[in-house]
Amino acid sequence: MRAAVYFGPRDIRIQEMPDPEPGPGQLLIEVSRNGICGSDVHTYVGASKGGATMHLPGIVLGHEFAGTVREIGAGVDDIGVGAHVAIAPIEWCGSCYACAHSWPQMCRKLGLYGGYRLPLHGGLAPLVCVSRRSAFSVPDGLGVVEAALAEPMAVAVHALRRAPTTLAAVVMILGAGPIGLGVLQSVIAAGARTTIVTEISPFRRAAAGRLGASAVIDPTAVDPYSAVRDLTRHGVDIVFETTANDTALAQGIRSLRPRGTLVSVAGWGELARVDMGLSMAKEIDIRFTMTYEPDVDFPATLAMLARGAFDTDVLISDHIPLDRVIEDGLEELLNHADRHVKILVDPA
Repeated sequence: MRAAVYFGPRDIRIQEMPDPEPGPGQLLIEVSRNGICGSDVHTYVGASKGGATMHLPGIVLGHEFAGTVREIGAGVDDIGVGAHVAIAPIEWCGSCYACAHSWPQMCRKLGLYGGYRLPLHGGLAPLVCVSRRSAFSVPDGLGVVEAALAEPMAVAVHALRRAPTTLAAVVMILGAGPIGLGVLQSVIAAGARTTIVTEISPFRRAAAGRLGASAVIDPTAVDPYSAVRDLTRHGVDIVFETTANDTALAQGIRSLRPRGTLVSVAGWGELARVDMGLSMAKEIDIRFTMTYEPDVDFPATLAMLARGAFDTDVLISDHIPLDRVIEDGLEELLNHADRHVKILVDPA
């Protein structure tokens, strides 16, 4: 089979790999689609900090994928060949403090399919083996292609669960990339009264508007704090920060009401500058999220996808073949991310 194999910065090769065979407790998945994540772009260019430095050469990339069960390994008896599944692409030890508290996303030995810290091949190939515990059944009413969105949308759902209740709340979302738009749809589904989105890309601002944001702001043209004061007298209740950008972070803290909450969802690769004085004066809470809790967030996300709480037509901006993953995928997002939300790769 042909697969996208990582060897180093700007060295991803489409090459032949042996077809995998499932071991005990594993499933062989025929991949339907694999989404390209911002972290994949960081890995591609060779970011000097963060998760991009943790990928292992010689491993097939890709961690946002769904597909069909084609073979079943020994010891698996609760799923059949032909089942459609979405993959929570993490592996964990099961014995550290975080795992003992059912927080596998914080496992001290955490690894991801796609070669993050562990030699686990990912979904940028027609076939991949995964552990049974990583596979979640796709519900009726949801296509297996669209189920590839479960991984990034589970990040948004987990962020929602880490926040105070959004019911009747005024919510601000910094950034309208895939995660920001996922958060927007999550908080709308959870009953937010007003949703304010800041985004510099016209394409993504339009996407936020199509998804039902109450107000969409270009922070380079309009001061978000002034816009917030025009919309709400006291400031917003909750801010979700998805940009990993100091300027946006400062705008979010300024826009919060007293004792509001900022939820950091972004994957920061650098140290952040935080206005501690203003944060103290407002007595704000700052919370953080780390991916998702698979057993909780994946079933919830798949159910939301199945009932249309996430608009897949808006979220999926392109489908590309595996052979074009560099030119039309990684390079396209590197140079023109403002024209896309989520690009899906068809490994077949």
